[in-house]
Amino acid sequence: MFNTQKLMKSFKPQWLVPAAMLASIIFVIGFQVLNFKPINVSQNSKIISSKLIYIEQSDDLATKISNEKRDILVEYPKGEQSFVSTVLTVINRDRLKRNLDTTGPVILQQKENGRLSIFDPSSKKELDLMGFGEDNILVFRDILED
Repeated sequence: MFNTQKLMKSFKPQWLVPAAMLASIIFVIGFQVLNFKPINVSQNSKIISSKLIYIEQSDDLATKISNEKRDILVEYPKGEQSFVSTVLTVINRDRLKRNLDTTGPVILQQKENGRLSIFDPSSKKELDLMGFGEDNILVFRDILED
């Protein structure tokens, strides 16, 4: 029969650290040798349409999306700007980290694979909008189709 007490006496806690290190090394080597690619990274695809837009928040906390002539396309009052203001916050946080102007334009683009993204020319960062859900990106899809 199985003797638990004898097994516990032969088990040494000092073996845990080297065993964890060995398992980590084997995992990393296996990952490199088998050349796994991350699942969540989409393949680069051609841009089929794009539009220069400005996303701004006014002093009264209304969020506005305007075209390159600064004509307002969409405006959300203070209480209704949830998704668009989140996108603006992400873009501005990236710009502030690099001491860049937060009032510059962004490029809304649709790729051949159907994905929508916002590219910030000043920070050279791209924000893939597909991760935010189809309902949230409808406003950007409508702007791109106009």
